[in-house]
Amino acid sequence: MKKLLSLIGAFTLTASATSVLISCSNDKDDDKYGNVFINDDGDFKITTEDLLNWYNETYGRLGKDPQKFLVQFYNIFAVAIYEEASKENNIFQGISAEKNPYMNEDGRAFAESLKTQYGKESKASNTIYGRANTEMERARKEYLDNKKQGTKAWVKYLKGQFPWVTGDQTALENAWISNYILTDSTNSAYANLSKALGFGATESTWAKGYSTIEVNRTTISNLLSVFLTQNGNVLINNETLDKTIKEQATTEAQQISIINLVNALGGKNAFKSSNSSNYNETINTENNGTTFKIEFIENTNDVFLNALTWRTFLSGISSIFANSPNSINGTISQISSSNNNIFKYSDVESIRLADNNIYKDFYNYNARSSRELNKTQIVSVAPVLNSSKDNQKNNILSNSQKFLVDNYFETKKPVATSEIVLEFSKINSTATPDINKEISPAQFVNNANTQTELINYFEGFYQFYNAYVSSESASSYANAETSTSTGLTDFETFYRGSNKNNLWKLGQNQTDTGIINFLTAKNNEKLLTLDYDTTTGTYSNIAKYSVYDFLSSNPKEDVISTKNEWDADSTNMIGEWASFEQKMTNVSTDATNGKNLLFNLVNDLGRHAETEANSTKEGETAKPYKVLNAEDGIIAFIDSDGLHFMKIDGYSLLNSSNAEKSETSVDKDKQQSIAYDLLSKTNKELIPYLLNPKLSSSTEAGNAGEGSGKINKIDESTAIKPGINNDIYRQNIIDNMGTEFGNDYSKIINYSITNDYERFLVNNTVANGFLSTDEEKTNLFYNFDILADAKATTSTTENFGLLSQWLWTYLDEILGTNGDYAELFGKFFEIEGEDVDTKAVYELIKVITTEQETLSAAPLTSFTLENNNWNQSVEDNYEKQHEDLKTETARSFIPKNGLEISYSSIVQSQHWKTDLSTKSKFNKLNYIISDKWFNDEVIINVLNKHEGGVK
Repeated sequence: MKKLLSLIGAFTLTASATSVLISCSNDKDDDKYGNVFINDDGDFKITTEDLLNWYNETYGRLGKDPQKFLVQFYNIFAVAIYEEASKENNIFQGISAEKNPYMNEDGRAFAESLKTQYGKESKASNTIYGRANTEMERARKEYLDNKKQGTKAWVKYLKGQFPWVTGDQTALENAWISNYILTDSTNSAYANLSKALGFGATESTWAKGYSTIEVNRTTISNLLSVFLTQNGNVLINNETLDKTIKEQATTEAQQISIINLVNALGGKNAFKSSNSSNYNETINTENNGTTFKIEFIENTNDVFLNALTWRTFLSGISSIFANSPNSINGTISQISSSNNNIFKYSDVESIRLADNNIYKDFYNYNARSSRELNKTQIVSVAPVLNSSKDNQKNNILSNSQKFLVDNYFETKKPVATSEIVLEFSKINSTATPDINKEISPAQFVNNANTQTELINYFEGFYQFYNAYVSSESASSYANAETSTSTGLTDFETFYRGSNKNNLWKLGQNQTDTGIINFLTAKNNEKLLTLDYDTTTGTYSNIAKYSVYDFLSSNPKEDVISTKNEWDADSTNMIGEWASFEQKMTNVSTDATNGKNLLFNLVNDLGRHAETEANSTKEGETAKPYKVLNAEDGIIAFIDSDGLHFMKIDGYSLLNSSNAEKSETSVDKDKQQSIAYDLLSKTNKELIPYLLNPKLSSSTEAGNAGEGSGKINKIDESTAIKPGINNDIYRQNIIDNMGTEFGNDYSKIINYSITNDYERFLVNNTVANGFLSTDEEKTNLFYNFDILADAKATTSTTENFGLLSQWLWTYLDEILGTNGDYAELFGKFFEIEGEDVDTKAVYELIKVITTEQETLSAAPLTSFTLENNNWNQSVEDNYEKQHEDLKTETARSFIPKNGLEISYSSIVQSQHWKTDLSTKSKFNKLNYIISDKWFNDEVIINVLNKHEGGVK
């Protein structure tokens, strides 16, 4: 007996992948597509024999259009998944979520969820079957209205569409519904699985977050009302005030009503005095002050409740009581009905934080100081005990979504970058430098400038380089407050954070003189990936290959040449040298140093043909980029628009060892929920600071060589007094906000992502989601969106996106077949036995495997091919320019060298490893088809067992 397709579960894909199956088409390959898998009563029938016959009839032994085959094959699987989940004893029931980091819930709950979505039995309007049924009824009505005929005509029409169906109108309409579910792009099984396990129609949502309440007048009033209802009979007098609340509030409902009030009004520490032995405080080492810390009560067993007295509790909710506690007598119900009612919102609001020293230096979620706050303004949201676990959090990844992003991250190897460019167009707006013809110091000088303008330019460049680019910037500017404690390097403060567009380290006002007018900052919105198309903008070939070469090597800072004698031939300033030299006579030391630094850097980056003067080690070719700061990840290269100083954003995380694997737990889920909700109500200016990990302020780069900064010493006699670092002001507020997550939410938001750099990319997408308006987005540190990029790779159109193999690889992961696709296939289809063509089965598996491997390798294959093409184009350009230019001086400035990157160095890099890398993949077939089946141009049609074969 043939084994029915065991139906497959738990996949992850985005809803953008809705171009799935073809229902009706003029393409003869598609005519029978849905029909093959619908039986004579209109229901689904998917067997090994059906699958093989469909493959043979549509694609044949030649494997015509394998990508379209995979698109359709995966959609057949999607139907099978829902069918299997609807069975009582399905294959999902034994899957444990605890043992499988990519399952959102255990297999039993997963199957039940899919069964509900499918709705084959219920036909509910919000289910797949319900929507298909509605669409069938619409099609029937439309047909009858247009044809102006009765039901018999409709049945006859359906019989023409599904001639093998032998049943009545119900069976034919069921066939219509089955075909619709199999093929419709919006309601197909595949599209619905995408919404359920991928990113849905819009953004990523983590649907298992815990609920919280937004703290405002209404919610506090409601909490007071619940408290009065539950504790109305509690007696308050001089004898009971110093008893613990648990002595009179004995039921769980009473205690929860008290806990919810405590949490909404600031947590445990807001109900203690500074003299309390249990008061939890943190010491701010910056100002030796005390920072109030917000700590919520999570359950009725919290030891805090064992010591909380009625006196302390009532003092925390009522200013009247706090001022005259002995004047309050009676039951809580009696007190609330009296003229001396202490249980009013206005009485809570009257408690000023400035009156209590425990709130000294505290700032709330809206960056407001405790000096202007009342008790209702300490927290923006608070947890609610016994809350349901069904609150959606956008851009917090579910486990199945994490699989998709992990896959994207490992395969595409994305990198975030930003840069500061010394632009040709700003140096000389009338010049049109052509770096294919020349890279020389002459391109970075406008000889029409006055001596003063040239001095300011070179001084400014030298000071900028030493203050912002060099790894010795901190020691050179020891009197400047570094921004590392805010999560930013000093380099990037020029274009992100609170110092944007201001070189604050070079003085308070840097808008009119010096170097700033020649610099352009680029906070790149696109992530660089292995297969990034360099013809689309943002990243050129030299940028792309320089970044990946830097990241796949063990970078040490390059030593910049120290030449200090120049002439027309060494600068290519032919005809202008004499004038320039005269202007640069008797100038400041910084101006001379700046000129030498810039000229040397340009010639070092010129990719010129080697001479004795610029030769590298034997057998090596000079790279087209230089590592200028190995600690912060800053490299330099020259591109068509000027000299680029490019920073690898988040480099300290990419260059660090990954964190230990984080285990999912109820406690961490609760922490993540409250952290997310707190962020959502936090001052928008502060969110990027909170979501980015703080950097070490150490200036010792462990892998720094004899860095370029070591030759550039600032003249102490002309040292510039730095301006105000506005990031430090912001960070001071954050350090005093008192949340349990401190000043860094980056480890708790999306905590299940174990690669630190991947979490950095995802969490800054979270920040992007929180800051929605154009004005708010000006506060973002980064503008990329890794989740949108991951979604874009999952298209299942005939162009087939990179991660469209999600079904197969995800299934392989959760079922533990570990890359053995034959074993995986065998879990759902008969591979051997009576009526099963084994050779045909393994051929089909081989097609699937080959296409999967091709897709997985595509980014790296593209990277290598395009790298070779670029290197060839550089060589061709050199030959052309060398022929066109007639003088040796001109020829000496033609760029000659590209950059060849080792395939293995990319593959072996540890930067992009995730949970998917923790186990090796089997990835081979147990059954190998003999070569004889493919010899002599004879193709044996084993699927239909044509023994003689066909030409």
